[in-house]
Amino acid sequence: MAANLKSLVCFVPFLTAAFALPQERRETAASAVKKYDYVIVGGGLTGLVVANRLSECEDKTVLVIESGEIDTSWATTVPQYANNNNFADMYNITSAPDVNLGNKTYPVSVGKVVGGGSVVNGMAFDRASAADYDAWEALGNDGWGWKSLLYYFKKSTTFTPPSAALVKEFGVTYDASFYGNSGPLQASYPPFDFPDTKTIWKSFRAENMTYPKEGGSGNAVGAYWIPTSLDPKTMTRSHARTAYYDPIKNRPNLKLITGKSVNEIIFDGLTAIGVQYKNADNTLTKVYAKREVIMAAGGIFTPQLLQLSGLGPKSVLQAAGVKVKRDMPAVGANFQDHANVQMFYNLENMSFPNPLSLSTNATYNASAWAEYQSKKTGQYTIAHGNSLAFPSLPQITKDFMTIVNLVKSQKSSSYLPSIYNDKALLAGFEAQKKIIIKMLSGNDAAAGEIPMSPFGLAICALQRPLSRGYIQLNPKDKFGNPVVQFNTFSNPADKAIIMAMIKFTRNHWARKELAAFNPAELVPGATAQSDDQVLSALIAGGAINPSFAHPSGSCAMMPEEKGGVVGSDLLVYGVENLSIVDASILPLLPATHIQATMYAVAEKAADLIKARA
Repeated sequence: MAANLKSLVCFVPFLTAAFALPQERRETAASAVKKYDYVIVGGGLTGLVVANRLSECEDKTVLVIESGEIDTSWATTVPQYANNNNFADMYNITSAPDVNLGNKTYPVSVGKVVGGGSVVNGMAFDRASAADYDAWEALGNDGWGWKSLLYYFKKSTTFTPPSAALVKEFGVTYDASFYGNSGPLQASYPPFDFPDTKTIWKSFRAENMTYPKEGGSGNAVGAYWIPTSLDPKTMTRSHARTAYYDPIKNRPNLKLITGKSVNEIIFDGLTAIGVQYKNADNTLTKVYAKREVIMAAGGIFTPQLLQLSGLGPKSVLQAAGVKVKRDMPAVGANFQDHANVQMFYNLENMSFPNPLSLSTNATYNASAWAEYQSKKTGQYTIAHGNSLAFPSLPQITKDFMTIVNLVKSQKSSSYLPSIYNDKALLAGFEAQKKIIIKMLSGNDAAAGEIPMSPFGLAICALQRPLSRGYIQLNPKDKFGNPVVQFNTFSNPADKAIIMAMIKFTRNHWARKELAAFNPAELVPGATAQSDDQVLSALIAGGAINPSFAHPSGSCAMMPEEKGGVVGSDLLVYGVENLSIVDASILPLLPATHIQATMYAVAEKAADLIKARA
């Protein structure tokens, strides 16, 4: 009976939520062989989630190959350190010159560590509106709408509400019914917030904005509270390695290889049968997959690896000296991220402590660190904060229809990269454009993000980009970092929305509720008034970034005739036994930090792969 139950759990995906597999431990020769049922390329967030779920089936062997290493340092555990870029656990990648940003180049933030982006991000654990996910389904992806994904949002998470004291003092709101209570990933609230957060909230409540009780309910428009990926017992970061890998790392049918970079998918004809990776001594190792090769290398490296393996735009492959196995113009196209600007205000009369206190007061910093170590309370328990505003375009500007009409009037091909001369790619963008127009016209989905920071940093992040970039092999060094072209603001509508957000922010900081701070705009500066002046000042001040570390869309999940690379089953078109489970599949970038979304995507991906078995 026990054996039959295990088979049932492995082959009927939805039953995995109801039954737990026996935690047997036994020695096996699996680690010695080079043939596995599943080979997963990338041990980041999605790779570890899928590895966990596939290895629940004891008769299936799973190999994960990750270019980074395991890092257990304070930089990956202490929430406060999420405010700093952990460059030691990131790739060193620079974007191509961005013509709309003064031909400047920018860092491309991609985690190079077991756990990937979940180890180096800002810990925000929010979701987009239902309309964002329903848009994926409307683009031809059955089963990928909000109602279907909510099951997986819950499955991935154990939610712990904020303390009664935090609710009483700051008015934190939440609805636990939209979260799980037995998932691997911990979502909770720190026991600390800044006194001035109450003033910031007061100023936002004076705006013409909505205030959902729970942003994770599918109604993520307006200002609301969010949890973070925080373990409430240890007050440390909860991420893909600690949640999905560490508890099951001794499964005999699961193997993780670190410090190895895959440089080719091995094909037999058009059937993926394994991968090749490079060793420290420059020798090459091949490993084989009996069932599937699963790509989880992310929005930057998954399209690069497909192209290195002969799947991609014919002209790009030929320029890099790669034999074309299948001409696929969509591989590397549709690239999106959340472009953002950082406005800065000098504030007076800030309460103590504030987000700057750790860096300006050594005595306080020492006491706060001691408090964290001994009690797991205080400022070191907080990352970027738990208050966010995601306004719709009508909430940002009364002139929203001017921007909507601009989009309606555009000839799309005029603002897209030359690769969009492809009929399917253009058809897919037109389908996306219709959805974006609807989203920008109403209050069902956000157009921008404004983190509610109580220290003068005012970020405006574009959530609904119409600009499209691309990822391509570097023809001079195909095995090096790929060409990452963001094409920021190539569509004038994106620039118009950012400028509307900047105007909103300027008006906001002039509100009477914030007058006690006597705010003085430092960047872009009050002398910058026209759009060109503001943009120039932001570029010159290093206060604009084409990325919010959410690189997505470069192997889109859409019908092939609309520029898709994978279908709703996540299998790559035109080849066999090759699937993709990372952020490159997102056809439209959701208006949120994408961490929580990717846990849900990976959980669903694992069920789809199990069902194929």
